[in-house]
Amino acid sequence: MPLKKLWNSLRGVTSQPKVTSETSPAVTSPETTAPKPAARQKPASKPAAKANVAAKTPAAPVAAQTPAPAAKAKDAKTKPAGSSRGVLSMLSRGEHDGLVKTLTKLQPVSVLEIGVGDGSRTPAVVNALAEANPALKYAVIDQFEMVGGTVKLRDFHGQLTGLPIRPSIIPEPSARGVVTVLHRLGMMDAIILDPSLDAETLAELETVLSKVSYADTQILRQSNGKWQATASNSTTLRATRRAA
Repeated sequence: MPLKKLWNSLRGVTSQPKVTSETSPAVTSPETTAPKPAARQKPASKPAAKANVAAKTPAAPVAAQTPAPAAKAKDAKTKPAGSSRGVLSMLSRGEHDGLVKTLTKLQPVSVLEIGVGDGSRTPAVVNALAEANPALKYAVIDQFEMVGGTVKLRDFHGQLTGLPIRPSIIPEPSARGVVTVLHRLGMMDAIILDPSLDAETLAELETVLSKVSYADTQILRQSNGKWQATASNSTTLRATRRAA
């Protein structure tokens, strides 16, 4: 008997077999060991898909625009307005032949026209008289559109284009314009009064025309559609005026 067992028997202690614990291998379930595959996420709706669908969809055909019909060209034979007539068109009508004939006989060196009407008379007279007298002095008095005249000042300037001389234009009331002409150009040999002048204006002119005219200055008025020339009521003689 071994000593240890003997010792234990004397002590009354029974020896117990030594139990050794063996570590059993850990059993792992396949669910815990194997990594779970990542869950597939639902693909987000791509906004570009709608764009692609829209792009593939054929667009509705656009209706072709029909060109607007071109405006009809104005008839070339339309008569031009009185305010834009040139010298040649005015001369071809011959509406001022009577006045031009009278003035051609008088052969004035200076002419004053009070009231221009539609503006066509001035080019006709100037063109006829300037051929014989290139030194012709010609003045017109009219307020044009400022008093509702037939022709505008700008259009009247256009009618004077191409004339041998350039008339002096006085855009003032008739009576005051006569004084302006006297200071700028001196005395006149012939004075043309437009038929449109009213009685009040004619009465004012009677008091001032003698200042700008000689005793033999011719005043031309239209009566019953015909131009008539009468002598001025001025008492100023040419020799007396020149001496002054």
